[in-house]
Amino acid sequence: MKKYITLFHINWQNSLQYRFSLIVYIFGYSLYIGVLLYLWSAIYSEGQTVGNYTLSELTTYYLLQLMINSVIFSYVSWDVIENIKDGYFSNFLIKPIDYYFYWFTVNLSGKILEGLFIIIAVGIISIFFRGHLTFPGTSAALIYFLISVILGIVLSFEMDFCVGMITFWLTQVRTFKFMLQTIILFFAGAMLPLDLFPDFLVRISDFLPFRYLVYFPVSIYLGKINNPWPSFAILIVWILVFYGISRVLLLRGIKRYEAVGI
Repeated sequence: MKKYITLFHINWQNSLQYRFSLIVYIFGYSLYIGVLLYLWSAIYSEGQTVGNYTLSELTTYYLLQLMINSVIFSYVSWDVIENIKDGYFSNFLIKPIDYYFYWFTVNLSGKILEGLFIIIAVGIISIFFRGHLTFPGTSAALIYFLISVILGIVLSFEMDFCVGMITFWLTQVRTFKFMLQTIILFFAGAMLPLDLFPDFLVRISDFLPFRYLVYFPVSIYLGKINNPWPSFAILIVWILVFYGISRVLLLRGIKRYEAVGI
């Protein structure tokens, strides 16, 4: 455990070098909200509505999805792919460290720092745009939202790690990664709230884990899910499933790596 705490600290210190990103977040998010308000205000001013969302709810949804996209989604698969392809993975086989938990620690430390930057940025932005944003109706909703984001970080990492593990068997993983990433963003609700989808797409999303990455936490925040516990239970099951898959892929991948010398 000590070695992972040390790794967490080292990666945290390295990430602090990018404090300038806080300014980027504040400027970028402010511009994003301004454009959203301009576009959605034009639609609502003509008497049109977008599903069961008010203007402030829809603006808040897209601000939160932008924030969640930065915090939740993992990209360690790119590093895993490079490790395996260039042979650097061999170095991990002789180190007293678990490859899965190595990247889990690196990912978590980076996400925590990035999350702090984003919270500060959103807090400052909310002061200026508070009349155009929706805030949680209860403290419980805010707590549930934070829990769902934390669980989403874990789920996203595990799915992304599994994608990286496929490199042991496939050579064109990058193409697969790009295709999968688009599908995930679509069914996560990052492009459009899932309840605005046609019914058949909503039913498909119900059977996929991706909805728990964006749509689920944002819906909690907006007060559209009053009892999140059944969904939390399903989310935890998905986390356990992908954890099991990632461990199996890693063990079998190591055997293949050692046998054929990828």
